[in-house]
Amino acid sequence: MNPSVEALENLYFLLRGSLSTLQANGATPDQLDQLRTQIVVARTNYWTAINSIFHSDDPQVRNLTSQLNSAQLSLDATIKHLNDVAKVLDAITKAVDIGSQLVAKAVTL
Repeated sequence: MNPSVEALENLYFLLRGSLSTLQANGATPDQLDQLRTQIVVARTNYWTAINSIFHSDDPQVRNLTSQLNSAQLSLDATIKHLNDVAKVLDAITKAVDIGSQLVAKAVTL
């Protein structure tokens, strides 16, 4: 699998799996709605990536893929050691934004 598509897939599945964790840790209905919105964007990014071509030799694609992988690792740790739902949502939004930037670099088929 292309590393960019894999990074987008990993983010999408991480976010889907985090919904119950945030819910169990006292996320408000508004915060859960924010998370659901980010999950939808991450899913759209992932499906767009599946139907696209990434030029892995493009430095911007490599840089964004690296940023997304780093953001996801940080996000995973933040979710596991959840202290502040608002901080987690900020980290989720940043990761999804990086994913959106990455998808914008794809060439659609």
